[in-house]
Amino acid sequence: MFLSTTISQNPRLAEYAVHLHQRGTIRPNTYVLDLDTISENAAKLAETARKNGMKLYMMTKQVGRNPEVAQAVADSIPSAVAVDPWEALHLAKAGIPLGHVGHLVQIPSSMVEAILDYHPEVITVFSLEKAREISEAARARHYRQDLLLKVTGEEDYVYEGQWGGFREKEWISAAREIEALPGVRIAGVTAFPCLLYDGKEIVPTPNFETLIRAKRTLEEGLNRPLDQINAPSATSCASLSLLKSMGATHGEPGHALTGTTPLHQHPGQPEQPAIVYISEISHREGDVAYAYGGGHYRRSRMRLAMIGRNLEEMMNRKVPLMELAPEAIDYTIGLHVGKMPVEVGETVLFAFRTQIFVTRSEVAVVSGLHSGRPEIKGIYNHLGESLS
Repeated sequence: MFLSTTISQNPRLAEYAVHLHQRGTIRPNTYVLDLDTISENAAKLAETARKNGMKLYMMTKQVGRNPEVAQAVADSIPSAVAVDPWEALHLAKAGIPLGHVGHLVQIPSSMVEAILDYHPEVITVFSLEKAREISEAARARHYRQDLLLKVTGEEDYVYEGQWGGFREKEWISAAREIEALPGVRIAGVTAFPCLLYDGKEIVPTPNFETLIRAKRTLEEGLNRPLDQINAPSATSCASLSLLKSMGATHGEPGHALTGTTPLHQHPGQPEQPAIVYISEISHREGDVAYAYGGGHYRRSRMRLAMIGRNLEEMMNRKVPLMELAPEAIDYTIGLHVGKMPVEVGETVLFAFRTQIFVTRSEVAVVSGLHSGRPEIKGIYNHLGESLS
C-alpha cells in the first residue's frame, strides 16, 4: 500500500533496513522505524494542532507500544492515549504521561487502582458500573478522576469487537447518576471512528454527528460546558482543521506519526513515511516464493513486495503477494515471482499499514538516517519490551 511512496520519500530507511538484514543485524519479521522522521511528523502534528487550538494524545499501538518512539514523540505531544490498560501501564512505567485510558478497551476491575496510581488525564467509561468502580478507587486516593463517556447512536459505524457505550436514550440519566458519584467528574465525550477515508479524502462518520449531538445534550442536561470532545481516527495534519470545524477539542494521531494513514498513500502529505517491514525468502515452489511471516495485518492491504540483496537491485524486482485467507496464520507470505530467479536468504521489503501490537514481530528503531550517521537505537518485541 505504501511501498512506492516510501521508496520515493524515504529511500534511506528502505536502504538501511535491507542493509541491516543482509548483514544479519536484524532478523526476518522485523519492522524498522525511522525515529527521526517520526519525531518530525510529531512536531508537524503538534504545530498544526496548536494553530487549530486543539490538543493531541499520541497513539502507540501501531508501533508496538514502543517506549523509545513514545519518548521521542513526547517532545511534541507529551501524553499518550492507550488502547488498553496493559499499554497504559507499559507506557506509564516508561515515563510517558497518560492522557486517555479506557477507549477502546475498558479497564478491568482488578487494574483500576493500578491505572489511577498514574493519574491519567481522562478515563473513558462505557457503563455506570465502571464509573462506580473508578469513583471508589479515586475517592480512596482523595482525588477526583475526570471521565469521558463513550456515546453511541443508532446509525453509528462500529468495528466488530468494539461494541459498547452509552445509548442516546440513556445519556442524560447516566450522566446525572455519574455526576452524583463522589470520586469522578464528566469531562467530556468520545466515540470511534469519527473520521474515515472514503477513497478520496477524510470525511466525518455518523459517529461524529452522534458525538456532537451528545455534547449538546449533556451540556444542556448538566447545565455546564464539557471540557473535552475527543474525536479519534484518521487524525493527521490534513484532518485537524476538519476536526476543529466539527467541534472537536482533541485528536489522537497514531498512523500519522509513521505516515501511514490511508491518505498517506498519496504524495503531498506533511507527514513522511517512517516504517518498513523486512522479511526473507524461506523457500520456493514453482512460481511462488515464500517469505517468513509473523507481521501480516489483515487490514494492511499489502499488494507488492521487493526482493533482493540491495535496494538498487530490488527496484526492478517488485512482485505481487498471494492473498491470505482470514482464518490462516501467517507462517509465510506467498510471493508470485513467476520465472524470476530467487534465492533463499534474499531480503523481502514491504511497506504497509499495520498494527504491530497484534503481530509476532520484532521492531528495530533506527536514527541518524538523514544525517549520514545511521544507527540502531534498540530492538524490541511487538509489545515494546527491549530485546537488546
